[in-house]
Amino acid sequence: MGDFRRGMLQSGALTGLRQDTLEDSQGEAASAIWTRDLCQRHPRLDEVAILAAASQLEEDALQAHHGAALELASLVASMEMDTASVLAALFHGPVRYGAVAKTVLNARIGDAAAALAASVIEMADTSILDLTSSRLLASEAKDQTANIRRMLVAVIDDGRVAVLKLAERVVALRRAKASSEERKARIATEAMTVFVPLADRLGIWQLKWELEDLSLRYLEPDAYMRIAKQLDGRREERERRVNALAAQLRKAFESHGIKAGIGGRAKHIYSIWRKMRAKNIPFDEVYDVQAVRIIVDDITACYAALGIVHAQWRPIPDELDDYIAAPKENGYRSIHTAVVGASGMVFEVQIRTEEMHRDAELGVCAHWSYKGMDPEDDYYANKVAWLRQALDAHDREGVGLAGELIDQIREQRVFVYTPKGHVLDLMAGATAVDFAYRVHTEVGQRCVGARIDGVPAPLNSTLQSGQRVRILTAPDAAPQRAWLDPELGYVRTSRAMSKIRAWFYDRDQAENVAAGRDLFLAMVDGLALPAPDAGALLDFAPALKRPDPDGLFFALGVGEMAPLEALRLYLAAHGEDSAQRSLLPEMAADEGPSRYRLRIEGRDREGLLRDLTETVSRFGLSMLANTGHVEPITGAAWIDMDLELEDLYEAARIMHHLRHVPDVRQVRRVALNAA
Repeated sequence: MGDFRRGMLQSGALTGLRQDTLEDSQGEAASAIWTRDLCQRHPRLDEVAILAAASQLEEDALQAHHGAALELASLVASMEMDTASVLAALFHGPVRYGAVAKTVLNARIGDAAAALAASVIEMADTSILDLTSSRLLASEAKDQTANIRRMLVAVIDDGRVAVLKLAERVVALRRAKASSEERKARIATEAMTVFVPLADRLGIWQLKWELEDLSLRYLEPDAYMRIAKQLDGRREERERRVNALAAQLRKAFESHGIKAGIGGRAKHIYSIWRKMRAKNIPFDEVYDVQAVRIIVDDITACYAALGIVHAQWRPIPDELDDYIAAPKENGYRSIHTAVVGASGMVFEVQIRTEEMHRDAELGVCAHWSYKGMDPEDDYYANKVAWLRQALDAHDREGVGLAGELIDQIREQRVFVYTPKGHVLDLMAGATAVDFAYRVHTEVGQRCVGARIDGVPAPLNSTLQSGQRVRILTAPDAAPQRAWLDPELGYVRTSRAMSKIRAWFYDRDQAENVAAGRDLFLAMVDGLALPAPDAGALLDFAPALKRPDPDGLFFALGVGEMAPLEALRLYLAAHGEDSAQRSLLPEMAADEGPSRYRLRIEGRDREGLLRDLTETVSRFGLSMLANTGHVEPITGAAWIDMDLELEDLYEAARIMHHLRHVPDVRQVRRVALNAA
């Protein structure tokens, strides 16, 4: 039987189909049957759009993963998600496993659904099980769970993505029955460690309970089966008792004129197992295995219902929990009480409104998709922002400050992948160099480049949560002094900064002094200023709290002093003499911004002028003119840029950045009439 058809059978949509065909006796396609059944149960869904997507899958019905696609879509629809979410669920698996190309996804299901599917696929590479055994992060194994939780929150900008991911994990656990014991334990451990807490914070109990029960089935199979058999063995008796309690309550409510929906609720297996372990009690002493749930119209009726329940049966002291007056951190609201029935049977009663019940079962899903609300409305955005804060195991304060929480989290940390799928936690603003040193000191010392999400990127690229970073290394590479320059933005973390400085401190002192001297004199020379004589340096060094010029150059060589700061103080102390001003014929004293010409020499390549222009534009500078020349044989390039600048220091600053554009060899200030 094809996996597509098997998935439809599992979702209950193929009753009456022949075993040897994907059509029923009237010739109706299986996709049409499944879609009609789904949309009858969830009438707010767009039947036309879903039928078109399901039919597209049916064309390759025998390929793997299609059954899981239907099962996932059915589960997502049962969570009262919108049409885009159901479409994304249909195509998530086929795209992830290569049956459908990403390039056709937008055309098949639309931009909104394609974006959701892509976001869920982006989360698919996270696995805690590969993390804890890696030598790379052996000392950080315990941190990985928290890192992954935080990373998941950091990359989720739409709450539907979280729900889709949780539902996808439920389907993966359901379908793992025939897998190896190792794989079952793997995905169950991942679910319990990462996704159950996520479902808990979202308040989606329907998915949380199934994740817990299925995980327990694989991790503690004996305990699971023992409890399941005890529940099955007493099911008829328990159902009879609960039905009798519900009937008694209905009469009492009718006599008080209170409208209420009353039904039974079976406690899920994991919850029973956890309570038995926590209290070291047998199955018979888990009192809330049987429970009655009462749903009323409003909060006033909730408390009236509580009075009726306590009038009917004796309440158990200390077993009353009012989560309406004091909701749980995840927003859960309900009244719980435990009472003793006439036969001595203890059972739990839950009392809530319809809205509270929808919140409890569906969490954030209940608040927008079927109420016609936009996913970005204030309530939904606040709920997701609160979730992001709550998921941080080390910082659960600030509940309710939703408008500020998204910005706070983005400002504080970023979570990025290594090529093997580890998640590293870095401060916001961290760069590829910071990442390299976070992985390992040796990786940082030998790094020569980076690829971010598969694309070459500069080493001072600022990282964003969810990116995958690969560091390129060379055996003879070494740290660069430019990495220590705060102006250039290569390093933000103290860890990387201290490692780089330590490397330079280990160099010969004369080497550091020479490097610092070359750096300082090159900046002075680039401004077309005369080299400072020994007397000027002797006067200048003490002003920078350095005993002599060598002390100044050493500080520059090991990164204790920023090059531009040293130059700024030098210019302030010595100014510009008339000979230097001859280079600036249009500049008159005290007239503000003036025209400067910078000559850039380098190797010609595609995009060089663009990179230079972007560097200038980052400073908000006005470019008055630019000209260029390329030597065809050697590939050498010369570009003159005329900029409007305040003074020599501003010229030095922009020149400093232009020198670090790839393939630039030299930047100098020249006379405006220079050829």
